[in-house]
Amino acid sequence: MSRPGESAQRRDTPVLIERGGVRKAAILEAALRVIGDKGLAGLSMRAIATEAGLPLGALGYYFKTKDDLTLEAFELHTRREADRVLAAFAGVENGDHADDIAEHLTAFIHHGLTETRTSLVAEYEFLIESTRRPDLARVSRAWRQALQLQVSHVASRLGSDDPETDSEIILSVIAGLEIDHLYTPLDPSATQAIRTALRRTITKLGLRGNATRQ
Repeated sequence: MSRPGESAQRRDTPVLIERGGVRKAAILEAALRVIGDKGLAGLSMRAIATEAGLPLGALGYYFKTKDDLTLEAFELHTRREADRVLAAFAGVENGDHADDIAEHLTAFIHHGLTETRTSLVAEYEFLIESTRRPDLARVSRAWRQALQLQVSHVASRLGSDDPETDSEIILSVIAGLEIDHLYTPLDPSATQAIRTALRRTITKLGLRGNATRQ
């Protein structure tokens, strides 16, 4: 026999769980913004709480330490970026011409340097910190391996005779172009330079789509 109020408590539990999940996500999003704006050196639980619009004590309910929060924020970012990379290659996987591969990747880099620039800055903050923190390094390695697997599948479909190496080259070129253009606003000439570098890389790798360019 249930005690008075027990049924109502059971009904409220999913709502509380959902509300807690939303609040935790808001904290992680706030952490990514703080890291992107102020760097990991400027990250504090108080700064995150202020950015999230939550009382400082609320953060301790979801995260035991700032390191725990930082780790989960990095994991969130890697999942999101993995999805973004997959979306960038979606058109290529559908048989786009080789010359258009550079356009897909240019759009990916342009989006990262403009629409999600704060997150991109945070990403490189995480990667630098990974040289000092084994837990972040593990996440970084797993993320890189996942990205290489995704891109190597695409490279294989485009006729690569060494998909693993070509995927490494493509990802390295993308990272280099991001870093080279991260410190200054992206203008049309910089975008064209990115497009040219990517087109030359794809051409040198000998990747070819299935479609015939009109």
